[in-house]
Amino acid sequence: MAAVEPFEGTRYNPEHVKLGGVLAPPYDVISDAKRDELYGRDLRNIVRIDYGISYPQDIEGVDDRYTRASSFLTSWRELGVLVRDQPASFYVVDHHFQHPDGTQRRRRGLLATVAATRWESSDLRPHERTMRGPKADRLALMRTTRAQTSPVFAVWTDAPGIAATLDDLATADALLGGRIDGEIASEKLLLWRVDDPAQVAAIAGALRDAKLYIADGHHRYETAIAYAAERRAAEPDAPRGAPFERALVYLAAADDPGITILPTHRLVRPGPGIAFSLDDLWARLDDVFETLPASDGRAALAAAASMRDTHHAFAVVAHDGAAVLRRPRRAGGSPREKLDVTVLETEVLEPAGVSREMISAGALAYTRDPDGLDAAVQGGEAILAFGVAPVIADDVIAVAGAGETMPQKSTYFYPKVPTGLILFEI
Repeated sequence: MAAVEPFEGTRYNPEHVKLGGVLAPPYDVISDAKRDELYGRDLRNIVRIDYGISYPQDIEGVDDRYTRASSFLTSWRELGVLVRDQPASFYVVDHHFQHPDGTQRRRRGLLATVAATRWESSDLRPHERTMRGPKADRLALMRTTRAQTSPVFAVWTDAPGIAATLDDLATADALLGGRIDGEIASEKLLLWRVDDPAQVAAIAGALRDAKLYIADGHHRYETAIAYAAERRAAEPDAPRGAPFERALVYLAAADDPGITILPTHRLVRPGPGIAFSLDDLWARLDDVFETLPASDGRAALAAAASMRDTHHAFAVVAHDGAAVLRRPRRAGGSPREKLDVTVLETEVLEPAGVSREMISAGALAYTRDPDGLDAAVQGGEAILAFGVAPVIADDVIAVAGAGETMPQKSTYFYPKVPTGLILFEI
């Protein structure tokens, strides 16, 4: 059973700020240039708390980006820029955005909390492994601010009836709303607070039997687990289920029409022993794969995507041209083994001279731009470029449900959930 619960959210006060000026992308997709831009956009932009700038004169634990984050949080509360909602509430979020195909779409989400417990007992199921570095950074921030600034993004299945409940709630005037600069075009966000006891109970009840799968934010959830353990050790008499033992989540239906996963294409850096042309690559694959010529990487990628149901198909670009590389799908195998990106790694990249160890050591670069395949090869950044079709939500659910993990850079859920919609002070 999934224990999805409301919480006392801390949010921006629309009397003091425009929401669009104070939100930020998640920290892990912010470049230094983007951070500088957000610093200049509004003095109260959430990036100053979530991913502040470090300076050469910083003194660790005395005056550094973590202590400054805590100071900003305190002062913004005192000035009324941030307010804390009581009683505990859920928040419905509509995210309007432009899809890469040019259409306008909407994803409906729910901000809530779940227990921050080890994976074996968690209500959330993961689909990827995490790295130590980002978790150490997030934990240092959480220790200092005692707040979760950005939610874990997860999708649910098996929650019949909740869609109608959320539809009813999202018809009133929104509590907060604003526009942000998205990755492709302007995006609009609307947020409704749900604190009526009957409505809160209806939402919690509708999700009680749901299954929850992490889409994005594995680092944030594991940080919440580590923080909960630290606080429990320091405060053994605190009540069970205290706020510090919960994690902030943004939940959406796995079959929501707005759920969008973008592909991440692979660029093979030049190196000794790596296939140097289409002919060399094809010879190493021992006729297992068929090649179909294409005019360029974008055309090859479109053709490969059209074959998804029957074939593992990839766009490939080298100095001697572009092609589609394909082989028929076969019955059997685990959910992970059936992924295109797994087949690419094990059946194409390894014979091409790129082992898993080399991938872990940085043999690949990545791009989400279809035109980036040709550009990387022409510019000498890559000796081979492979374009992949995006995974779908069912793939993620199947892998996570089987207790497996996906290869690195398998998913890119779009658009990202902005940081700063709601904070969870713990």
